[in-house]
Amino acid sequence: MSDRETAGRVLEHIPYGLYVVGSLNGRVPATMVANWVTQVSFSPPWVAIAVEADSRMREYIGRSGLFSVNILPSGGRDTAKAFLKAPEATGDTIGGKKFERAKNGSPFLVDASASFECRVMRTLEVPDHLVFIGEVVDALLRREGTDVLTLRETGWRYNR
Repeated sequence: MSDRETAGRVLEHIPYGLYVVGSLNGRVPATMVANWVTQVSFSPPWVAIAVEADSRMREYIGRSGLFSVNILPSGGRDTAKAFLKAPEATGDTIGGKKFERAKNGSPFLVDASASFECRVMRTLEVPDHLVFIGEVVDALLRREGTDVLTLRETGWRYNR
């Protein structure tokens, strides 16, 4: 096994949550499934997400300066699956799942355990992704104490 292959297999052992990230295409909410999300500062509360360099979400976040993260509960595989193909928003649903708008318009999913909206503070280009670092400007806790859906739980893999 090459060093790159070994590194890839080793990195798959990092536990990754599975989230629905949202932003705005103009005023229209847009979403994608993400698993590279982490808090990077307590005060102020900053979060980093990584978005594929060639994705539309990169454009939407770049233009709007906003993104939301919806934390899915364990067992929420079907909810995550509804967002794999970047579904269109229709009324108050995206991919057949209800959402509400955060303070600045980003989508908060009703099925999420918790959601937060960030204003982009920094960006960092890496070889195949763009890392957006944002300050949490709105947050909603729907269900406290629930386990988070993980990539491992779904049986899916994130690789190219």
